[in-house]
Amino acid sequence: MSVPVYRKLDVPFADGAFPGTVTIAFEAAETSDVDPARQVTVEAGRRGNWVIEFRPGQPLPEGSRVALRKVENEFRFDWRHQDYWPQAMGYVTVEDRQGEALPFLCETALKAATPAIVTLPRDWLAGEPIIVRIGDRRFGGPGVIAWPTKYEQAHMVAGVSLPGEETFRRVPDATLTVRIVPCPPVDRYYLFAPSQAAPGEAFQAIALPVDANGNAIPGGEVAVATPGGSPAEVAAGPRHSLHISATVRDEGTARLRLEDREHGLVAQSNPVRVARAAGTGVYWGEFHCHGYDGHEINVLNEGSHPDSMYAYGRDVTRLDFVAMGSHIFRQVPDAVAEWWELYREAARRYDEEGRYVTFMGCEWRDREDAGGDRNLVWKHLDAPMPNPTWRIDDIYRLFPGQEAMVTPHVGGAIAFPCCHGPEVEWLCEMTSGHGNFEWFAQAYLQKGYRVGLIGGSDGHKGTPGHPRVVGIEGGRFFNMLRRRDGGWAGGPLLGVYAERLDRDALWQAFRRRNTYASTGARALLEFRVNEALMGAEVEAGGDVRLALRIHGTAPIERVDVIRGAQRLRRFEPGSETLDVTFVDQPPRGETYYYVRVEQADGEMLWSSPVWVNAAAGRDVAEDLPAWNAEEAVDLAAIAENEATQHLPALQEYLAREENLAAFEDLTPAKVVHSSLGDYAVFFCHVRGKRIRIHWFYGFEIPRIRLEVGWVQYGREIIKGEPWTAPLVAAQDTMG
Repeated sequence: MSVPVYRKLDVPFADGAFPGTVTIAFEAAETSDVDPARQVTVEAGRRGNWVIEFRPGQPLPEGSRVALRKVENEFRFDWRHQDYWPQAMGYVTVEDRQGEALPFLCETALKAATPAIVTLPRDWLAGEPIIVRIGDRRFGGPGVIAWPTKYEQAHMVAGVSLPGEETFRRVPDATLTVRIVPCPPVDRYYLFAPSQAAPGEAFQAIALPVDANGNAIPGGEVAVATPGGSPAEVAAGPRHSLHISATVRDEGTARLRLEDREHGLVAQSNPVRVARAAGTGVYWGEFHCHGYDGHEINVLNEGSHPDSMYAYGRDVTRLDFVAMGSHIFRQVPDAVAEWWELYREAARRYDEEGRYVTFMGCEWRDREDAGGDRNLVWKHLDAPMPNPTWRIDDIYRLFPGQEAMVTPHVGGAIAFPCCHGPEVEWLCEMTSGHGNFEWFAQAYLQKGYRVGLIGGSDGHKGTPGHPRVVGIEGGRFFNMLRRRDGGWAGGPLLGVYAERLDRDALWQAFRRRNTYASTGARALLEFRVNEALMGAEVEAGGDVRLALRIHGTAPIERVDVIRGAQRLRRFEPGSETLDVTFVDQPPRGETYYYVRVEQADGEMLWSSPVWVNAAAGRDVAEDLPAWNAEEAVDLAAIAENEATQHLPALQEYLAREENLAAFEDLTPAKVVHSSLGDYAVFFCHVRGKRIRIHWFYGFEIPRIRLEVGWVQYGREIIKGEPWTAPLVAAQDTMG
């Protein structure tokens, strides 16, 4: 293996044009002959390689340069191009029609946009092809993974620079268009139901058939049954969804069951609390879904349009409320004016109290020591246009008068608790498409900040409410690994206990912090201290009574009750329900309690805290494990299991793409059957640190996800830690 070289390339385009043409083809792994074209359609997530041919419209002298550059940020021909490792993913080559290699520069930085800038070693004839391969498989490498998410129009442009010129002239007839479509067959169904219903009254549920990558795809004929076996009515909905009208006669907790016999698939809905006097209900939504933002992050297309996104949350994933938001950038302050009114108009069209409540929002960013990444959400749809040049102090000063709130999160920049505005910062996003970050929530709570806990997808695909899907990028180990590990393309949500599904009731519930965070499972989680619901503040004379009730979407593996910075109790029910009450003697003074839930399918939930001020209590600290203490595990004692058969493939991947020797004590732990697809869990050590690997073996090129610790709740920060230095010598870092 050659040592990787960090290379970021710029392709400055200037006025003027140059004649020429370009074609592209995607050669899937089992394909031997594919016709190149300017516009191609490719199935999502397939393994193969891209072949691009550029032909100048007039002769080019020796020393001329030809550049190819991707346009959209939210599409990649590969996560990381490389020209130094023929047996690894993303290997780029350039040659002439006789197969002679041509000199070129390849952008090898993360998020690469330029696969090649070719310098011609001789005079070039008009019409003579320059052939660029991304993921060249002729040298034993696996190729690349076609973009796994449905995408309407992705573009690559070509430019020519003559000898002595610093800039490139665009080739008007050399713009490539790639369309990504779902990859048959249907792989699984999601089944979304409301969290409450009245007995004997019809309610709407929505089923969504998807491919292995989570893209909506036509399914088969389905039957949906309610408890007791009574059938439900099923009708076709938008984007291949199925709209279901169901009725449950008896009070209790119900789950719908869907069966697609043609494809041998079944699905179960989230639990529905059926009661005559429902009272306060649980509603689902999110504040952190991105669409068009007038900037490179998201261009305006079918999927990123505000109308499409609001419709997706209502008609496809059955959310109850949503705040669409896109980025506001200090460096391009005028861009927000291009999209703010589009979102407002769409929000007004889709807002319908009692069914679907829309909010206005955006994501604000500054340096990590000046606020980091925070979402801004306004109660009313006539919200003023945000100012990208705001500083965090401006936001804390202005927002109390605007009926708006701020939610810090872990994104490209981390919103460390170096600042806090208690009047407007009521909620903290601690699980997202990037991963779980309980350490982040604890950082706020241990400073005494009273924030409720929520999830948000940080999705950029225009699909609010869509369950987690394993991506080919987006993980947090972007500096340590040569190829970034996969994040979750969407998923996390917030559940809120509100009296009604309307704007005022929801806003009051947010303000009271009556929320809980979920990685995507719409489980029912109720946590109370002395009858006070999560988010509350309780004055106690002494002992407190804790009540916990959970109806999961899968068997519940463990439930941890956290008190302050310690783990107070653990329950391991092994069933879909847990109903437990116990008494605790808190320490004298102020503390907080919250609950962490982990299901057998890998989904997790966290309640908001209840803060307790005890006039009397323990004066001596208890000897309890820390909130993030891991159990002792003897790796040698783990017997062979379902994951063992996948160890050779993982080892081959790490040897090819990373540095296998760095992953010590690699041990198969288990296989998880999840809504993301099945994956094998492995435990190992990297530089003495416990690392958990999720190996998604069901894809043509398996995908990998890393967690710090042998847990997955986000026990500690990753970014900037010494042990996360690159595993391959001289490898670049992202920043």
